[in-house]
Amino acid sequence: MELRETTSKPSAQRGRWLELSVEAMAEAVDAVVDLFSRYSYQGGVAVSHAVAPAPDQEGGTIDETKPARVAAYLPLDEFADQRVEAIRQGLWHLEQIQPIGELHIRVIAEEDWAESWKQFFPVLHIGKHIVIRPSWQDYTPQSGEIVIDLDPGMAFGTGLHPTTRHCLELLEDLPLQGAILLDAGAGSGILSIAAIKLGAQAVDAVELDPVAIDVLKANLLRNNVASAVTVHQGDILSLPLPQRYSCIVANIFARVLIEAAPRFRRALMPSGLMILSGIITEARDDVVQRYRHLGFTVRDQRQEGDWVTLLLQRNDDL
Repeated sequence: MELRETTSKPSAQRGRWLELSVEAMAEAVDAVVDLFSRYSYQGGVAVSHAVAPAPDQEGGTIDETKPARVAAYLPLDEFADQRVEAIRQGLWHLEQIQPIGELHIRVIAEEDWAESWKQFFPVLHIGKHIVIRPSWQDYTPQSGEIVIDLDPGMAFGTGLHPTTRHCLELLEDLPLQGAILLDAGAGSGILSIAAIKLGAQAVDAVELDPVAIDVLKANLLRNNVASAVTVHQGDILSLPLPQRYSCIVANIFARVLIEAAPRFRRALMPSGLMILSGIITEARDDVVQRYRHLGFTVRDQRQEGDWVTLLLQRNDDL
């Protein structure tokens, strides 16, 4: 599920909800997300980054010089006032360290939930040729562009978060022609779709959350890649992996990356490549140490704020 960009819609409850939002610069976003996730529905938090117009083309690119909008959703029940007060107090403490914008609160109906965040999801240019087009936005592709039509719905993965963008940038630079790829924690399917459009032959997409599975399958159909991507619902730590892969991409929590390391090595072909993302800076050394012990070499690293993405290669001298 979601690391930061979740749009987890409540399925078991009906009625009205509170949307709480603030604006924060990059250095404060993770702290606000951590606070909001303690009180939001299922820990879901939506982070919407500012977008700068892309020169000479439609859409835009992430603008890190401007604040991001962080939003959480709370059920409007007998505990709502208590949760809001706890968030207010938490924000007050955070403001003593870093500037954070004013807290905005509004009531929304459940039927408006899915629409409330769409205005913050623009056409987005990533890397050299990748374009993420929200399914409700118009866009005219330019020559050489790889367009991913996406509706993240209730799943993780819009391309706005650094963990997803770094994975896309690295995938674009890898020799994927004819590759067999494993997408661990597939979420919305954005990385699986990108891999196929970048030349991969087939992808096994593993996702634990049943809600995300529905979104994933719909996005595969939307992008005409469903025949090349096999969806597996289950836990990457226990689900049998059906084959060996020339490339593995895993955008999940560092704890899971560390625990799954032996499984990933067995599933990876000799000299195969791995993209590991979803790693906070404090956990980076633990992840690297674990994989080096298993015979991996760090080929590349991307960092933005508190988030690190690693490109590793299996070293078959061990």
